[in-house]
Amino acid sequence: MSDERGLVISPPIEISPNGGVLVKNPNLDPQEMRWNLLFWDKLDFPEQFAFGFNLSPDLQFLVDCKILQRTRVNVAGGTGGDVLRAAHVGAFRLLEGKEPGQWSIATGERSLSFPDIDLEIGRGALIQLHRAIPVPDKDVPLQDILEFRTKRRTELLALRHHLENIYQRILAAGDGALAIKSEVEALQAAIADHIKASKETGFKFRSVSLNANLNLVKGAAVAGGALALGLPVVGALLAGTAASINIGPGTALQWGKATGTPFRYVSAYHEAVF
Repeated sequence: MSDERGLVISPPIEISPNGGVLVKNPNLDPQEMRWNLLFWDKLDFPEQFAFGFNLSPDLQFLVDCKILQRTRVNVAGGTGGDVLRAAHVGAFRLLEGKEPGQWSIATGERSLSFPDIDLEIGRGALIQLHRAIPVPDKDVPLQDILEFRTKRRTELLALRHHLENIYQRILAAGDGALAIKSEVEALQAAIADHIKASKETGFKFRSVSLNANLNLVKGAAVAGGALALGLPVVGALLAGTAASINIGPGTALQWGKATGTPFRYVSAYHEAVF
C-alpha cells in the first residue's frame, strides 16, 4: 500500500432523515481545511451534475498545488440531500476502489453530516483520540502549512504510522489489549514529537479530538474489548489537557472491506489556542 493517504471532504452541510439540506457554509470550514491539509496528502471535493459549489481562492490554490482534486459522480436523482450524500459516498467508493486502503471520508459538524443508512452497527471499531493532536489554527496561511508538512514530514509520517499500527492491531483481534497498549505508547511518543515540532513554528495551534471508524473482518470483535487509556505525556505538552485514547465497538460500512485504515473520520476542535 502507498504511504499516501487521501480524504473526501465537503463544506459543512447537514442532511436530515427526510433528505432536507441545511448549508451552513458553501465553502469548506477553514479550521477543518487546515487539519485536513496537515494530515492527508490529497483531498477530494466531489462534484455532481445537479448543482455545485464554486471554489474559493483557498481551494483553487490547493487545486493549483495538485493537492485538491474533484471527482465527478453521476447521481440518478432524488432530493438535494440524496444527491449530495450520494456524491460524497460515491466519490469515496470510486477512489477506494482504485486505491484500496488509501482513502477515508470526512463527516461531522464541520463537514457533511447525514443519516448512517450505509452503516452496520457492531461490526466495526471506533477509535477516539481526545484532545491529542495539535492542528494549525484557522488563520494560519495554507502555504505555511504546506511548508511545515514538507519540512516535518518525518514526524507526520511517524504519527500516521503509529496510529495505523493501532488499527492493524485491532484488525488482528488475537493480539489482545497488551499489544494495543504497546502501540499506544509508541503513538504517544510520535504525538509528542509532532507537538514539539509544531511549537517551533510560531503558528497558533489548537487541539483536535478525532473519531475514526474502522471496518473489521466479518465475525471479528475489537481486540480485548473496550479500552481506555490516558496520554499523560501528550496532555502535559498541551498545557495539561486530559488527552486520551478510547477503543471500542463501532459501526462498519455494509459494503466495505476490512482495511488497515479507517473509512471515516469525524473531527472536533477545542477553543484553547497555544
